[in-house]
Amino acid sequence: MSRIAALLVLGICFVITACRRSPSASLNLPPPPSRAEVWAAIQPQATRYHIEPSFIYALVAVESDFLPSAQQGEARGLLQLKPAAWQAVADTAYEPNVWDWRRNLETGIDYLAYLRSALYRKGKFSYPLWAASFYYGYDFVEARDFDLRRISPPGHPVAQALWRGELAPLPPPR
Repeated sequence: MSRIAALLVLGICFVITACRRSPSASLNLPPPPSRAEVWAAIQPQATRYHIEPSFIYALVAVESDFLPSAQQGEARGLLQLKPAAWQAVADTAYEPNVWDWRRNLETGIDYLAYLRSALYRKGKFSYPLWAASFYYGYDFVEARDFDLRRISPPGHPVAQALWRGELAPLPPPR
């Protein structure tokens, strides 16, 4: 019986801790956007930078599964931006702005344009390398001489499609 009570107490503590650490709870953020809202928000930025919107939409699926509260290590939000990526293109503070899904998406697309320029300057641009640079980081890809054979694709099926050069591996919402 004492084991059950101890497990119950540990479970309650875990839930309380998780709720306290939830950015949406601590920052009073609105509920997550629908996929249609994310798709609509991608359009102006995609047009601005001449990026295929389906490519961006697929990256959101791979990075966060459309959850603006997604967090992996120091990566945050819809496009799982890290502080260094944010600082490379944004003039606003990383925290708490990274949790605003619209700002995260806009800054992530700004960062995509930044990466594309860096790849073009090296004469190495391709959509698969662009996706790899976003997913793993430009320095990681450069350290492997921009050779996709030296970079393992993520296990996510949409990421694997991006690695094959598909620009629209995930249908947008209707």
